[in-house]
Amino acid sequence: MDYLQEDHLYPPPPSSLPAYQPDPYDGMPPPPEGEFPDLPALMKACQEHAKQHGYACVTSSNNYKRGIAYVRCDRGGEYVNHWNLTEETRVRKNRTRRLVGCTWKARAKRTAGGTWVLTMMNSKHSGHSASDSPAAHPSQRQLSAEAVEEARQAFKAGMSPKEVLELMRTRYNEAITAQDVYNLKAKIARADQKAAAGVAAAAAAAAVAVEAPPPTTDPTTDPMLQMQMVAPGPNGETGAETCACQCCNH
Repeated sequence: MDYLQEDHLYPPPPSSLPAYQPDPYDGMPPPPEGEFPDLPALMKACQEHAKQHGYACVTSSNNYKRGIAYVRCDRGGEYVNHWNLTEETRVRKNRTRRLVGCTWKARAKRTAGGTWVLTMMNSKHSGHSASDSPAAHPSQRQLSAEAVEEARQAFKAGMSPKEVLELMRTRYNEAITAQDVYNLKAKIARADQKAAAGVAAAAAAAAVAVEAPPPTTDPTTDPMLQMQMVAPGPNGETGAETCACQCCNH
């Protein structure tokens, strides 16, 4: 068969293809604007949206008295070189930096009715791409107070960090890392030691207060209470006891 003569067997090529339109947000669209009952609900919605698109949100420059909070990308901002280190004087070389100056930013404002409204100020990220895992963001690896208390009880029961890690990932946050569990264990140990030291100090102070005798005043040894007899006057009046101290006139 001559395929050159059987062009009618194949569909004609399309006359025009739709123009390619790149994603203006590079796979990191901003969370939808809207109204929320309170600021924690607003931040939770922002974090859930960011988690699905490879970034994380944090608050900065808040003024709760005026009812304004600013939400930014957790990779926004720049590190401050307080010690004026250079690449030659720096001890730890080739360090990667999480802060890259991302300009994504939003504003949360409280209304007269007490609700909070989210408004985008700069909807595009800059300086970084979407992360592969939520574990790359510390704010996505936070544990609730309930989770921390359960971890404390688990360590107290003798569970290993590996077992606690599996427990936290299964029940609370799958993004938590092994280093987070080790840091949590050390933090719990420091808190327990501080609490135990406070209880011991209070018990010692109470024991000292019980053993110490009550304060007494002895007129023979206390100069403020020593008395002296005044000699009889020229007219024969009776002498009187007067205070021997120098602080009063009587």
